[in-house]
Amino acid sequence: MAVKRRILEAAAEVFAREGFAGARVEHIAKAAGVNKAGLYYHVGNKARLFEEVMVEHFAEVASRMERAVASSEDPSRRLDALVRSLAEAFEEKPARARIMLIEIARGGVIASEPVMRQVVRVFRCTDQVVRGGVRDGAFEPENPFFVHMCLIGSLVLFTLSAPQRERAAAMGLGRENGIDPMAPLADMVSFLSGMLGRGLAASGTDKKGGDGHAG
Repeated sequence: MAVKRRILEAAAEVFAREGFAGARVEHIAKAAGVNKAGLYYHVGNKARLFEEVMVEHFAEVASRMERAVASSEDPSRRLDALVRSLAEAFEEKPARARIMLIEIARGGVIASEPVMRQVVRVFRCTDQVVRGGVRDGAFEPENPFFVHMCLIGSLVLFTLSAPQRERAAAMGLGRENGIDPMAPLADMVSFLSGMLGRGLAASGTDKKGGDGHAG
């Protein structure tokens, strides 16, 4: 089992750098400390390996988000917990964000049904929070998919833009425009949670809060 764990972890890093199309099985095997025959024995071919990596990562993200959704009945707190859970999942393993971005850019055409089932689990968390807030009268009826796209896109780009932000700072560029290479993910989470919360807030509710937390 330890061998398969090494293979999956090595594969995640290679897929995150190269995507499915560019990843070489021999490179994954070398990084895992096994030969190609050993990799095929423990996992199977490259498509099967990619599927296992994707299912594992999306399942972990989905489980984290499901716990966040279950953590409160208050719509604003649930939204805040949802944003934070996804941000923490990317911060813990940035490879998740890189793989997601690469495969979205390639059209996601190789995502198998088991992978897509986990992707849908992730989306259902956002759907549950938005629709639950609408039922409670706290949120306006907005399209949960659009909310999800704002959430995923913002956190993926923030997570992966750190090198560019650092390069801009080293050149003395961007600070006058608010580019802070040292801005913690927590600040982005508070901004995004507050922005989404204000955008979703039903007429007559307080839209002035800026940190996404319920009072």
